[in-house]
Amino acid sequence: MRVFKKAKTKTLQLFGRGVLSPLESVLFWKYQDSLLFPPVFFLGAPRSGTTLAMQVITDVFDVGYISNQHCKYFGAPAIAEKFFHPTAERPRSGFHSIHGRTNSAYEPAECGQWWYRFFRRHPRYVDLKGANKRKMHRFRRSVKSLIDAFERPVVFKNPHAALRIQPIEKFIPESLYIVVHRDEIDNAHSLLDVRQKVHKDYGKWWSMEPPSIEQLEKLPAPEQVVEQVRRIYATINQDLSLSDVKPSKCFFLKYEDLCDDPAKEMDRLEQFFKDNECQIERLNPPPKPFPRRNSITIDAELYAEVKKYAEKH
Repeated sequence: MRVFKKAKTKTLQLFGRGVLSPLESVLFWKYQDSLLFPPVFFLGAPRSGTTLAMQVITDVFDVGYISNQHCKYFGAPAIAEKFFHPTAERPRSGFHSIHGRTNSAYEPAECGQWWYRFFRRHPRYVDLKGANKRKMHRFRRSVKSLIDAFERPVVFKNPHAALRIQPIEKFIPESLYIVVHRDEIDNAHSLLDVRQKVHKDYGKWWSMEPPSIEQLEKLPAPEQVVEQVRRIYATINQDLSLSDVKPSKCFFLKYEDLCDDPAKEMDRLEQFFKDNECQIERLNPPPKPFPRRNSITIDAELYAEVKKYAEKH
């Protein structure tokens, strides 16, 4: 059964790349290259709260996004939207996810396979020198195709966008960014928790690899996760600066604030969109506040080491 599933997935991948992707270019080709609306990209460390933020935003606002159903057509999610509208009659979000992944067909998807049409898999960090110019033009066209199909702004949530800021801004300068932060110790705590659940090993790397990954891999686990978070944000800040991204194009969101008062944060986000001449309608009232974890879910001594390192360095 597993072999059949893998074969089916591989077949869909080849069909997506070989047939749907070129078809997307033909169906949505327009002489004019300008975008109807600015695309919005999430930036942040893994376990910083980007998934919850994405779920809240797509639940409250009438925006386009790649859902799990769209992702089945990752060669051309714009075709899925144009002909099937997978999220048109979606119910309200249940705000459930596992390690950044959602299950329902209508929920937001990271859809890594779509991103890998344009960006290399390794090394994860891609600056302008590492970007393939031809693929970047295809990236812009695919983003434009999605915006044209949705006829509204499209929000993209994939953690590795934080490691691809330079090419994104260079080839899609209309972009807006939502930068999500979480308490550093809580973020590191959550990373170790996922490592243990996924790998059964606190010392085994999980998720985003900043440019200094080789150095970080030599550190003990408590220091490693703290530095993983820090260096990802250092990379975000560096590349936003190098790309001359105006502060007005960035919306800074704290995970704790989102949990405590979703209504207030959605009001702030709505104003951010207005300030950037991006008109977005509301679909639903904001959800009630979310409870935040207040217990230690990893080895107590390991948590103490994380806390000690973060507070001393």
